[in-house]
Amino acid sequence: MSALAERRYVLSPSCRIQTSAAGVLINTSEEEVLIETQYPRQVSVLLATLQKSGCPAEILLQQGIAQTDMFDPALLTLLESDLLLDVERSCRANTHQEVNDALLAEARFWTKPIFAQPFWDKLRSGQSSPSQVVGWGVEFYHFVDAANDYMPLGLAHTRELRQLRAPIARHYIEEMNHGRIFLEGLARCGIPHESVLAAPPLPHTRALINQLIEYAYEGELAYTCSFAVMQPGLTQSSSAVLEAFYGQLKAYYPYASGMFDAFHRHASLDVELGHEQTVFTRLCLDGPLLAPAQIRRASTVIRNLAESFMLFFEGIDTCYAATERFSPRRALQLEGLI
Repeated sequence: MSALAERRYVLSPSCRIQTSAAGVLINTSEEEVLIETQYPRQVSVLLATLQKSGCPAEILLQQGIAQTDMFDPALLTLLESDLLLDVERSCRANTHQEVNDALLAEARFWTKPIFAQPFWDKLRSGQSSPSQVVGWGVEFYHFVDAANDYMPLGLAHTRELRQLRAPIARHYIEEMNHGRIFLEGLARCGIPHESVLAAPPLPHTRALINQLIEYAYEGELAYTCSFAVMQPGLTQSSSAVLEAFYGQLKAYYPYASGMFDAFHRHASLDVELGHEQTVFTRLCLDGPLLAPAQIRRASTVIRNLAESFMLFFEGIDTCYAATERFSPRRALQLEGLI
């Protein structure tokens, strides 16, 4: 009996399973993974079942298959691609490094579906409307500038591992003025600073910001864990990769070139400052070994925040689809209400 097959897994909700002559093809909006196997039908059935979580050994036994090690290559391929999650890996971890690696794997797994949202499919294919493109810039400004709301709270509520206060403070100092980058980029697209500042964020954006504020109040575990989602390390960013990505967007949407220059500058700063190495890793490696309850809490934070980011992009895609041309949201009028 295979040890791998004895564990519980869940397949990414963004995966589409197809059987081909060469094996089983796993498609997402961003990648394609071919699993070469002599048992394509059985592997397809197994993976379809794992979309709702389960143990391969138990599933295969129900099909009358006792020899499970033949499916190990398929499981390993998907685990390495962050398209399959070993559900109990973090709970089995016995060392600081194992806990860190398991929780970061969870972050990568739950973050991947964010980029499978319809917003990203439209954007990358040049099909987004001007309202959706510029609306993304405005909502992202609100999100980036909200660092001034939740990051000081994260620092103030780091109570247990006080040695983390210095890197948390340094991270905030590095992020505190990044909202200006997006204001300048939007101004180059003809959107005045005043209209951006006066326009309230979408409810989805406000909910995401409020969630980050709540995690900051909770303490250093939830606060630093949120950055495992915001900086998941799904790709190895480099100047060439960023240049190609934003260059393509500027070719599709030339009217938003100034805004994309702002996105490019912000992403380049994150690379230069090494923000892919999050304080959460320092918490996992340098602090006391996380207790089971803390590991479960970290897992919950990761999944919940990833879902909030999905709603963030869903909000941009749907709310700014109502009109072709972008117009700022109306400022709140409270006169007469209070």
